[in-house]
Amino acid sequence: MVNVATVFSTLGNPNSLWPLAIKDTASSAGMTVASYVTGKEEGYDRLIDEGGTEGVWLCSIPAYKYCYDKTIFKAIDLDSKFDARNLKDKTVLEKAKEYAPTKEVKNNIEKIMKNESLFKKAATGKFLASTALAIGTYIGLTRWKQNYTENKIRKNLLAEHNEKQAKEKEAKNNNLENPNFKGLGSVVESFAFSPVKNMWILDGSITAERLADSRNTQELVGYAIKEASLLFFLYYAGGKIQEIIENKAAKKGKPINLDARVLEDKNFQKAFENNEVEKSLEEFKKANTSDVALYEFLHKNPDNLVVKTAKKSDIIGMYKEPQGLFKKSKVTDKIDTRKFIDLNEVKGVNEKIEQLYKEYKKALQNGDTSDKFFNGIKNLKRKSIITNIATCIFALGVVTPGIMLAKRLLKGDDKEFQTKKDIREQMIKEGLIA
Repeated sequence: MVNVATVFSTLGNPNSLWPLAIKDTASSAGMTVASYVTGKEEGYDRLIDEGGTEGVWLCSIPAYKYCYDKTIFKAIDLDSKFDARNLKDKTVLEKAKEYAPTKEVKNNIEKIMKNESLFKKAATGKFLASTALAIGTYIGLTRWKQNYTENKIRKNLLAEHNEKQAKEKEAKNNNLENPNFKGLGSVVESFAFSPVKNMWILDGSITAERLADSRNTQELVGYAIKEASLLFFLYYAGGKIQEIIENKAAKKGKPINLDARVLEDKNFQKAFENNEVEKSLEEFKKANTSDVALYEFLHKNPDNLVVKTAKKSDIIGMYKEPQGLFKKSKVTDKIDTRKFIDLNEVKGVNEKIEQLYKEYKKALQNGDTSDKFFNGIKNLKRKSIITNIATCIFALGVVTPGIMLAKRLLKGDDKEFQTKKDIREQMIKEGLIA
């Protein structure tokens, strides 16, 4: 059964690829439909382009990273699941080894510490290789698509020409009128460890390649409009819309900047009702004296509300016990010390809970109940995510394709698929058709 809170949390997660996938799918669908309006061949060309690109965009980097893990990391016998950012702070790294969830993980961390330089090179190579291979895959797809479309158009135009000649001959022999025919219509670190920022690089490369390899002005202008809109609404507008909505909600005494999974959790609400939240905030404040002290606190205080919230928000990654081939790993109650914990994000969770608790107390003083307050928070959070996603879908799937189509239809000589027009003129020059 699909959990509503998980759905909204996933859609509102800035590090999740699902919101990007949904927005990009809307854009691809809108572009494809608009292209079919101007002709089947252009529509089919767009379908291959958009569908193939989306497949490469979503799957290629994870697939190449998986292959890299199974080859390079396996060859050097180092744990590919260890996050290289853990190597920055040696005192925290020692604690990661000390609190390792299993003996095997501890041994793997020790091995990485002894081969730190080799591991860093392999981790950097993984990012560079997977990104470069993904870009290469897209370029290969584009070349294949263009050749396929052009060959298909040439074949169709030749068949059209032969059919027209046969009809003319038959009409002449039978003294009939010729019928009418219709034509076939640390920057590297930041990018290396964020799935969404990985996509920035790939998307930027796709945009550059599309513009550079445009077959004509019609295609160049179309790609320029489409790519500018896509990059804006995928990587900027969505976060900005969410931020604006959250700021407005905060001004009204309804902070909604915590993860949806947390706000939807009844146990989180109970912690406010039984004053557990005050104890947890005080404990966290006392522990927040240094990074190593805070890191150790996260391991020693699993029942602290700030710690539980950070875990539920995936800021603290939990160890998943392997269950064998083709079986889903079992999530344990131990922190996976191979994964990087951004302590600033954990501190941010503490601040968000503090802000929410202040508004909660004000609401109770004004006569609201706990249920009324949290129901209002949950509904606002859901509406903010829906507004964000829906706005971007409408812009990418309706407005942008509509602008591109209107430009083509309003300009009388720009309606026909330019690639087909160019190929027809070339075939006429070659004497293949008249």
